[in-house]
Amino acid sequence: MSLELIMNVDMFAQQLQSVQGRLVNLYQDANTGVQPEADLLLAALKELDAASKTLEIATEKLFEQTEKLGNVQARLREEYKRYQDLFEFIPNAYLVSDTQGKILSANCATATLFNLQQRFLVNKPLVCFIAVEERQAFRCQLNQMHECECDYVQEWLSRIQPRDCEPFEAAMTVAPIRDVKGKLTGLRWIVRDIHHVWQQPLLALEGSKGLYALSL
Repeated sequence: MSLELIMNVDMFAQQLQSVQGRLVNLYQDANTGVQPEADLLLAALKELDAASKTLEIATEKLFEQTEKLGNVQARLREEYKRYQDLFEFIPNAYLVSDTQGKILSANCATATLFNLQQRFLVNKPLVCFIAVEERQAFRCQLNQMHECECDYVQEWLSRIQPRDCEPFEAAMTVAPIRDVKGKLTGLRWIVRDIHHVWQQPLLALEGSKGLYALSL
């Protein structure tokens, strides 16, 4: 609920309490006969009319604020869905972790690359998917991210160890996530299999040699 809407609700409650107080006073005056009956009735009608208008205005404002809040929430849901679609359909493995490297979210490409269902990736330490012999170096690089106050993107080369598969060479692009005070709150990662990228030019070269020999 927005701050403006909360303030309007509080104002509505205060106005309602004020009207109730005035009505109580009118009833007390009626019982004690302080005013003549006609004057009392006229005063009561004026009070009720003013109270009705006040409550009507407050109600309209509440409805307006509620409608605005509903529109904002709808737009936020649309934006979130758009972000999720982009997140899921990025061709490279893309994931978000906390500052210690624990995976908070990962897209479908990450599940494919790590050979593990997407739902099982969440809360897994990213280091679990680094080849054993390179885990210490990975942890050192991760610690350096905490000490560094720069916001530039870094690229690390590492060997990824998928679940029940052979490890492969990968390029890991990592970018810091900071709050408004500049404190490191998380990390964004893109992981690319560069082993197959390196192999493609070699395969193409071998293929061209074969075609050349065949043409002779």
